[in-house]
Amino acid sequence: MYLIFIIGILTGSFLAVIAKRVPLNNYHMSSRSQCETCQATLKMIDLIPFYNLLFHQNKCRYCKKRIPIYHSLFEIITAFLFLLFYEYFSFKIDTIYLLILWLMALTLSLTDLFYYLVEPKILYPFSLLAGSFYFFTHSLQLNLLIAPIFLSLIFLLLTTIVPNSIGGGDIKLLIIWSLFLNSHQVLWLIFIASLLGILFIILINFIARKQINKLPFVPFLSFGLVVVTLFVQ
Repeated sequence: MYLIFIIGILTGSFLAVIAKRVPLNNYHMSSRSQCETCQATLKMIDLIPFYNLLFHQNKCRYCKKRIPIYHSLFEIITAFLFLLFYEYFSFKIDTIYLLILWLMALTLSLTDLFYYLVEPKILYPFSLLAGSFYFFTHSLQLNLLIAPIFLSLIFLLLTTIVPNSIGGGDIKLLIIWSLFLNSHQVLWLIFIASLLGILFIILINFIARKQINKLPFVPFLSFGLVVVTLFVQ
């Protein structure tokens, strides 16, 4: 369990960098990481998950400015997902595609929060990898196309009637996920994500007394994905 947690932490640290850099076209892994405030080049020890949090109170040891907490939170959430996956699926080869979908969802949630963007350079490689594992361990069935086709028609109708009601990236993401889910799971996913999104808007309006013009929807979709893959058959 400890090893799985550590692997999850390290994976989360890597994916957080991907989510931050790729949409900016700054994703060459050979480039050195820098402090976002003072631009100091970080050493290997600075990149160890939780190092700054534990020994430098989550501050850059060069400029002493506070490091955004999102990185540590992302690592913890990723580690929790790894433990959750181990508990429910035991890392069986025919379920690995689900873990890939979860990691895709988590990474795209971060890009959506940062840039209001479902980054294609993250979406498509993850989708291809998940598809490879899925079709390697599952028989090909034509009824898998029913949900994506149905969703495409529904979203086409929705965006025609109510323009800008849902982002194009969110639509692509849902259609791709529907290839791996049954229709029951897809409906529950949309319901859960929509309900959480509505509750979030109501809560912000009530607490902050301000209107939300743009809502990152991928985090809500991602939560729905994890829930339906765990509890909805």
